[in-house]
Amino acid sequence: MAEDWALRQRRTNKLVRKLASYMFKQDNITPAQLYGLSKLSWITNSYEGDNASYINSTKIPALEKIFDSSFKNIPHDEVYIKISEIIGDNTVLNLLQSHTGFTNFYKAYRNSVFNWVNDNFTELLPLYKAAYSAKNSTDRKAIVESIAVLPGIPKANHPGSLMSPEYFLTPAFFLLDVDIKFPLINGNKSVKALLKKLGVGNSELVTQYSAMVKLYGTGGIQDAADLDQVTGELSDFIGTASEPAKKALLKKKETNNENELPLKDEDDVEAIWEAGKIKQRRIHNQLTNKLKNSLSNYTLLEGCNQSCMFDALIPKYNEDKEDLLIEVKSSTETPHIRMAVGQLFNYWYELKGGTSPNIAILLPERPSQSIVTFLEWMNVGLMWFENDQLCTVNDWLKHLTSER
Repeated sequence: MAEDWALRQRRTNKLVRKLASYMFKQDNITPAQLYGLSKLSWITNSYEGDNASYINSTKIPALEKIFDSSFKNIPHDEVYIKISEIIGDNTVLNLLQSHTGFTNFYKAYRNSVFNWVNDNFTELLPLYKAAYSAKNSTDRKAIVESIAVLPGIPKANHPGSLMSPEYFLTPAFFLLDVDIKFPLINGNKSVKALLKKLGVGNSELVTQYSAMVKLYGTGGIQDAADLDQVTGELSDFIGTASEPAKKALLKKKETNNENELPLKDEDDVEAIWEAGKIKQRRIHNQLTNKLKNSLSNYTLLEGCNQSCMFDALIPKYNEDKEDLLIEVKSSTETPHIRMAVGQLFNYWYELKGGTSPNIAILLPERPSQSIVTFLEWMNVGLMWFENDQLCTVNDWLKHLTSER
């Protein structure tokens, strides 16, 4: 299953904040501890699965630095249990056992950056503590202004080749910030493309930071983790006068409006019809919320343009990194199915042009066999809920469901 990167980032944030809370209470914090805390944001090319190499190459060494201990030849679970006992927080154990880290920091700087932390420790320690305790945009902007005047980070064996300090520090401050409002500003191609799109690609750091945080509240983007997910598709999330936004992050839907439309005299017939619509909308929203909960390991998007109001889109839903478009219907009756099929093909064309569609319908229950057969003939996927369990008849969708 492809993991929702924002979920991994937020999990790492929770872990680092718990470790930082323990660390910052100490009297004699060392450069090695700051380095270790930052290193928890790192991964390698192997970052998923039981044998992911980043665990031994970055995660365990980072924990050794933070706790000034050697965990060599100790099973990972024993290390994690020991750490949770040291800081007296049982919730840390699950965070440590889960995959963490999210940035493949430049290998040529992974060792030399430790010397840089050591050389600039007096300036860095207050910034780390300030990032941990930041309460608002003023606090964060002051930290960014301080980053901007720090010296560059030298490359191993090439001291004249300097890396911008924000490449190392913004992932660390992303992890320390309680509200995750520090955007990642590094050499990643998607970040560079975003800064260019915002017209600040060649601007100084504070201007770049200000341009990025202005995107919060746009297209459902609430924090830096959300922003990092949509960076590559930002043009779809930001509207212009000539081209409205097409996508937004899927948010929880309202399902509790029980008292609308009381019956009133000559308006009774219309009110009854409208009440039926409200019931359908409530079911629709309940299904959408269930889908979001069931697929919490994925980033789900929704349409926000009147010409393309799709219910849900899962980017990179399969091993081929393809997108899946889902239409939610509150009824299994044939007219609803026909409408859903037409909507799906139209929405896909609006989003993807003439490419081969990956589309599916989500229903409140399994429909009749004739509808199942029809959807298979149309190559449209089918999903439904049995209680709270997501189900499907399609082998190509089973990795998303409880049947996986």
